[in-house]
Amino acid sequence: MALLERKPPFAPDTCSSGTGGIDWSAIASASAMSAFCGIMAGFVLAGIIVVIGEKNPPGGDGHASRGLRLLPCFIGLATASYLYALVSGELVCSRAITEQLFAGAILAGDAVVVIVALSWLLPAYGRDTNDTVGFFRGLIQFAAQFSTLMLIVSSYGFNNSVLHHRAAGWTDALVWGTGGLLSAAVFFCWWKPLPAAPAPSARPRHQTETYWRDEVLLNRRVRIASWATLWIGGVLAVASGVAFGISYDHWTSLSPWLVDVLGEVGLLLPGGMIVAAVWAVPRH
Repeated sequence: MALLERKPPFAPDTCSSGTGGIDWSAIASASAMSAFCGIMAGFVLAGIIVVIGEKNPPGGDGHASRGLRLLPCFIGLATASYLYALVSGELVCSRAITEQLFAGAILAGDAVVVIVALSWLLPAYGRDTNDTVGFFRGLIQFAAQFSTLMLIVSSYGFNNSVLHHRAAGWTDALVWGTGGLLSAAVFFCWWKPLPAAPAPSARPRHQTETYWRDEVLLNRRVRIASWATLWIGGVLAVASGVAFGISYDHWTSLSPWLVDVLGEVGLLLPGGMIVAAVWAVPRH
């Protein structure tokens, strides 16, 4: 009978002192990131409580409900805090980097969703004078582009860290190319005006042009953004949990193709969350 293959002896690798050719410690930064995400989640939860308990001015209920649909992104922020806390206890460096890739992706996407949700509270509480909504739209564009750039850098750094700075040139080009397309999509969704309302004969009699824009079109976009936030955040959290459950001996030498796929997943999924959120921003 053939002898069972024995696992190599476990040797802790905490990313310290450049172990394994990795010159940055994902484990050392995880505790601070966990606290940061937890604080953000707490602020968002407090905002939800305030919005629910505060009476809106006449006509503000619809805008407040759209903001509330997006504010449950605190679930993603709380999950990211938990995932970062798990990374802080890691003893396998490459696994820690992979887990932090997914936790950081959740944080980058939900940070933009939070700002979009807050922007919907401006018209809900009559704070949309002096082009305040226009200012928030500009802030959303900046935050979305910045988060997209951070996702690109994170994916690029993940590929080169795990592969010890030997990632193929075409994979680096793919990361930057994918990020450029996401950045263009963010700008397009932010800039593109709302489509014209259907002709009165093509819509129900009770649907005025304003009703169709706010209660049909924008409600649908907010609903898509909300579900995209929840589902994408859930997929990334499950992916991080799966990575955590894989034995240490599988992390000694990851296949380059698998590293490339994980890097793209950590870029495309939160990028889709950001695009959906920007698509649902309020209009002037």
